[in-house]
Amino acid sequence: MVSNHTQGHRATTDRRRRPTRAGIVRSAATLVRERGVHGVGMREIVAHSGGSRGSLGRYFPGGKTQLVTEALDLAVAEFSEATGEALAHAKTLPEVITVIIAPWRDLLVDHAYAQGCPLAATVIDASDNDQLRTHVSELLARWHASVADVYVRFGATQSTAGDKATVLLAAIEGALVLARARRSTQPLDAVERHFKTT
Repeated sequence: MVSNHTQGHRATTDRRRRPTRAGIVRSAATLVRERGVHGVGMREIVAHSGGSRGSLGRYFPGGKTQLVTEALDLAVAEFSEATGEALAHAKTLPEVITVIIAPWRDLLVDHAYAQGCPLAATVIDASDNDQLRTHVSELLARWHASVADVYVRFGATQSTAGDKATVLLAAIEGALVLARARRSTQPLDAVERHFKTT
């Protein structure tokens, strides 16, 4: 039997830990967007978050793979949150294209072209980590399926929608690389114009 005092202490401790843990995950997402998986160490991540080194083993017993996996999930969830409702209410395909591309443009501009897609950074940088590669593949497959579903909604057949989604996502990922290199949204703007008129 646990006393009320002990239960209250545990609840307080859990409340303190959750923001620290969430901050570490958020820092990992930010730094992976900037530098890739191999470009940042666990100590850098925890320092960026303002947490303590001791918190890493406590919160992430699976090490860097666990932390990066959770960071990718967070980034995808935030992207889905930013686009989900707008996609559901979009009336035209050009409107959908704008909704999909807008958060990427905002990310580039808001972070002075220092951040890109964490999925691309991870799959390129951590190709030797099967667990991360598989997880990224699953997340990309979900993104692809959601875009294909939108194309179906606007009249494409299932197979055509899959091809269209593949080309759009490939164009976005390429545009993000070009935009970061040029420090300009022009590549992403060009992708948006192209897909709004095809």
